[in-house]
Amino acid sequence: MQKSLRLFRLIFSIIVLATITFQEASIAETGCGSLESAYGPLDYNDPNNRPKLRVVERRHFTPKVENLVGGESTDAIWADFNYTLRWFPNHHRALLAFAKYELKEIQEHRQQNKPYNPPVEGFPLTAECYFDRAIRWRPSDSNVYLIQGIYLQMKGDFDAALKAYKKSESIQPNSADLQNNLGLLYFSRKQYDLARYHAKKAYRLGYPLPGLRHKLTSVGQWP
Repeated sequence: MQKSLRLFRLIFSIIVLATITFQEASIAETGCGSLESAYGPLDYNDPNNRPKLRVVERRHFTPKVENLVGGESTDAIWADFNYTLRWFPNHHRALLAFAKYELKEIQEHRQQNKPYNPPVEGFPLTAECYFDRAIRWRPSDSNVYLIQGIYLQMKGDFDAALKAYKKSESIQPNSADLQNNLGLLYFSRKQYDLARYHAKKAYRLGYPLPGLRHKLTSVGQWP
């Protein structure tokens, strides 16, 4: 969990610097597929699944894959993401890393004036589908909604991001990471009173990075 929180904070700092907007890859008519397969599924949060999780991460979700350097088991990095997220649909770090991968792919295709066509392995391998599957698998996992909100916020869909954050907040109201990102979202919408409210709550809960406070200070909205 600590590794997940550190990754969340890294992405929050990225959001402070820039927001990426693009068109969302569409889900094919076949939907996002059944969760039942030879791959599991297993709950990422269940300590009883740690032995299998270690195997999957050692062979597929390695630092090379997580940092988008390249594939581990094949040259196709998406294959390692798919293997990991079929075994553990609510794997927090893999969901976050795949969201970054999809953003990167769409941006690169756009720069080349090419459409982005995600791979299809029984269902479209899109962030949208992986979040759909994670939520179906563990609808009470607050961090899935948090990561989904990060993804939606990064692509500029603020209304949908707010909905995801609010769902996460209904499950984990005292998450410093969540409160910080809610503050960033409200700041981007120039709703400074709400941004300040969530910033103060995040810092009371121990959020360590000053980015949101600096942004509020820059527009005369802090303290």
